[in-house]
Formats: sequence, structure tokens, C-alpha cells
Amino acid sequence: MQKKLQLSLITVALVSSLHAQNAHTLESISVTASQGTTLEKKDVTDSVTVITKESLEESRVTTLNEALNKLAGISMTQNGGAGKSSSMFMRGMSSKRILVLIDGVRYNNPTSFSGAEFSQIMLYNVKQIEIIKGSQSGVWGSDASAGVINIITNKANKGFHSAFNAEYGSFETKKSSLQLSYATDDYDVLVNGFIHDTDGISAVEAKKSEAEYGQRHDDLGLEEDSYTNKSIDAKLGYNITDSDRVEITVQATNSLNYYDGGAGITKDNTLPSQYLQNRFYNLSYAHKDSLNDFKINYSSSTFKRDIVGNYGNSQYIGSVNEVKIDDKITYMEDSFLRVGTSYQEFEQEEVTTDTDKSYSAISAFGTNYNKLSTKTIITESIRYDRYNEFDNSLTAKFGVKQFVHNDIFVSTNIGTGYNAPTLGQLYGKWGANPDLKPEKSLTSELTIGNNKVWLTGFYNEITDLIEYDWTDGYMQVSGKSKFKGIELGYEDFLFDSLGVNATYTYLKTEDAESKELARRPKNQIDANVVYYVDDYIDVGLRGQYIGERYDSADKQDAQTGKYTIFDFTTNYKLNNNFSFYGKINNLSDKYYQSVDGYASAGRSFYLGLNAKY
Repeated sequence: MQKKLQLSLITVALVSSLHAQNAHTLESISVTASQGTTLEKKDVTDSVTVITKESLEESRVTTLNEALNKLAGISMTQNGGAGKSSSMFMRGMSSKRILVLIDGVRYNNPTSFSGAEFSQIMLYNVKQIEIIKGSQSGVWGSDASAGVINIITNKANKGFHSAFNAEYGSFETKKSSLQLSYATDDYDVLVNGFIHDTDGISAVEAKKSEAEYGQRHDDLGLEEDSYTNKSIDAKLGYNITDSDRVEITVQATNSLNYYDGGAGITKDNTLPSQYLQNRFYNLSYAHKDSLNDFKINYSSSTFKRDIVGNYGNSQYIGSVNEVKIDDKITYMEDSFLRVGTSYQEFEQEEVTTDTDKSYSAISAFGTNYNKLSTKTIITESIRYDRYNEFDNSLTAKFGVKQFVHNDIFVSTNIGTGYNAPTLGQLYGKWGANPDLKPEKSLTSELTIGNNKVWLTGFYNEITDLIEYDWTDGYMQVSGKSKFKGIELGYEDFLFDSLGVNATYTYLKTEDAESKELARRPKNQIDANVVYYVDDYIDVGLRGQYIGERYDSADKQDAQTGKYTIFDFTTNYKLNNNFSFYGKINNLSDKYYQSVDGYASAGRSFYLGLNAKY
């Protein structure tokens, strides 16, 4: 019988010397930073949620949106079904303030208005997902003022291995993936491929102000908006010596997404589409000995969007290139210093009559970690970024964790953030504002709990918030916008066969003019129950309640909250090589919209097969 609760809220790891963890697991688990530092979960400070590979397989989610949507402190809105644009809010702070990394490569699109394209990130080759809340600019620089999502992909195990997955379901949805790997003591290679194709649903439905509200797209005769995603990646590593390794990774995603012309049934249209061609490259060299954990890394992310619209076509091409050198130096048994430097260049090719646009930053950073006793842990990080187009930035973060009785702890973290406007916001085709300046932010949190129950209070503020106005385009809200709330969580493993997890999030937001921000739910409840029938069968039920939420700021326009949805999953393990699964999304067939005038899928069914050798 599987003794470990594998839920989508299991928290286990720390990320790339952030040493960040809200340590809520059901058993003693060692956590390892990507710099090679291994610590017990109780020895880190910040709030981190980790979704394991086992949890992803158990819940049968496919996209990053699906994986994150039912986590404490995170909410999502989406403009229609699969592949359509979405917004993620981490403790009320939106997508463009969340840095997304895959194997250390930046996925935030500099030509985009909203950062990383969450709906395009597929999870077919993922080992684990690590979500760090609170400003991490002191470690990662810009784009991390709300937090970081770090995705770690699979690595080849010794010998030859293969894995295959196929899924079919509602809306003529077909998904398949294939993974091949081979490894020896000297080298390893892994190749993945994935295809997701669906007829989908109409991106739009009736707005609340329209008489047809409440009827689904097929009842209204609206056309389906299809989506196709084809992704492939390869990872090659060579162990020069026992202490030295080089590694190359290449990832490519092509997706074609049809969408409608705007909210409401009058905007139903067969024409608008977006074709994405995103490429990601990484080359690294690492050396590790008893004193040093040294790494030099070059990464490149390229983004290309071809848009066909009702009022003409447009193209956006951008890239991020980074060279980074860092070293973790162990100077005492439970203490180390990580120092490094980097050069980043953000580029956007010509999209108007203007010339190509770019900006760059040279950075220096350091993180210090001290475990002063079995009861006290302290971490400090600082980073300086020198920009050629903006004011220079000095950011920092500090965390301390104190065990007060047995496994009961109190932890606090505070960090300053810096978020440069994207090139799309500055020089894009729609609503651009070249006068935008970087946002500055402050985040803080206080947690008390143990490995089963915890309570976190948080307070965040952003100075000179960048927001979009339908009349004026991108604009700066002078003053401080505030985000505050609490997260309450419980998880346990009961009766040797029942995993239970539940979280409650309360959020209050207001801009510098004391207006409540749009599309953030004030109350949110997420729950997950998994019952392990025996060694071969498990069944799971995930539920989410979204409280009051308005489509526009200051509680204006449609109220899009106050609904509850459930998803059901079951897995059957035939033997060590084959397993089958089924899932029902939106089990009660609830009609709801996360954005006024955009559709959400009704009850839908899916069946799948996994094969591993």
C-alpha cells in the first residue's frame, strides 16, 4: 500500500538556492536544491508548494494551468477552453510578476503583456513543479516580484527506458506522448514528444448582460475553437569526471490556437487565430567537490507569435539570452554562501514602424544560509541589477524559521521586488506606453504550523502598479497597491488508505486609489481526497469553491464568482508496465465563467493508457 499522500498540494522541495519551503508533508523527506544542497524539509524557511511527478500522474493533469489552478493562494482566469489566454494570480499578484523557469530557462515572453504563457506549457515530461510565493527578486531579479514557478523535467535513468501515454475524451480531444532514454555511467540522453489536439469549445459564450446567458456554446450554435500543441525536447549529458558534467537541453513548442473576437456571442468568429513557435536552449557546465558547487550556464529563449485577426495580421518576435556563473561555497557544516553574476538581454523585433527594441542587465547576487542549531534557520539573499534602460535595482530577501516545540514552528520572510515592464508593454502594437517605469514591491509573510496544519498571513504591496485600461492602454497607477490575506491548510493520511488535503485562502486587494482589483476571488477553498482501494486502484476527488469576484476593478461589471466545481479521477495499475485511468472534469456540469463572456467547459470525460518499460 502506498503510504505517502500524493496530492497536488504536497510540499517537498527547495529551489535553486532559494532554500524556500513551507514544510507541509506527512513524513520526513530530504529536499535538494538544484545547486546540490540537500536539507531536511524542516530546515528551510519560505513558502513552497511542490507538485511531484507521482501527483501529476495521479491527478492526470496535462497543462500548467490545470496543475496550479487548485492550490492555496493561487487563482486563475481563462478566456475560453484549452490553449486560450489565461491569467494566474499568486496571492493576488498577476502573471507578469511570476517568473516561470523550466530547467533554469526563462519562459517569460518579453513581447507578451502578461509574462509566461501558462496555457501553452504542457507537463508531459515533468519530474516536479516548485511554486515559491513571495518576492524572489533578491535571487532571480525582475519578473519574480510575486514568486517563482520552477519546473524540473525528467532525467534519464541508467539503461534503456521508454514511456508512452495516450488519452482520448470529450470535444474530440486526443493527447499522446512518447519518451525514450538511455544512460550509462558516462553519458545520458533523453527525448520526449507530445501532441495535444482538440476541437474544443467556443471561446465565447453570452455575457451576463445578454439574454442567452446560461446556455452553452453548442445550444447557441457557436462554432468550436480548436487547439493543437506539438512539443518536443531533448536532454544530453556527459560526465567528464566524477566531479564535472556538461549538459545540453533543447525544447520546442508549436501551437495553433483559434479564438474569438472578444467577450459575448456577438464576437463569435471563425477567423482569429494565433500560431506560436517557441524555442528554448540551455548549455551548462558544472563542477562539484567538497567545498564548491560551481556552474556556468548559457540559456536562450525565443518566441514567435503570428496572429490572424479581424482587423489585420500581426507578428511578434522576441528573445531572452542569459549567461550566468555561480558557485555555492560550503564554509561550515550547516552553512554555505552562494555567489554569482549574470548578463541578461531582452529583445523584441520590429512590430511597428519603430526600430527593434531591447534592454539588458548585468547582475551580481549572493545567498547566505545558516542553520544555527536544530531549532533556528536563517537565510539572506541580495541582488544588484544594472540596467541600460531603467534605474538600477537593489533587491533582497530575508527569512528565519524557529521551532518552538517539537515540530511546531514559526517562520517569517520578507523580500523586496523589482519588475521591469515588458517590451510588449513598452513598444507593442496595442496599448503600448514607452513611458512606463519599473514597479517596486515589498512582500512579507508569517507562518505558524507543523507538518499537518499551518496558518500563513501575508502582506504585499506594489509601488507604481502597471495595469491595462481599455481606453488608455498600459498605464501606471501612482502610489501603493496592496495585497493581503491568509492561507489556512490541513493535510493528513488517514486509516492507512485515505489522503486528505484542504486549504482556505482569504484575499483583499486594492490599488493606490483604494479600488478593489479585478478578477481576484476574495474567498477560495480547495480540497482534495484520494482513496487507495488497494495496491492497484485509487480514486480521487478534487473540489474548488471560488467566492465573490468581479470582472472589472472597483466591483464593476459582472460578478464571476460564487461557484463550486469538482473533478473526479481514478487510476488502475495493471502491472509494473501498464496502467489505465479515467477522469471526469466538472463532475456536476456546473455552468460558470471565470471571465465574463468567455466559456468554460461543462462535464467532460477522458480515458487514458500509460505504458512504461
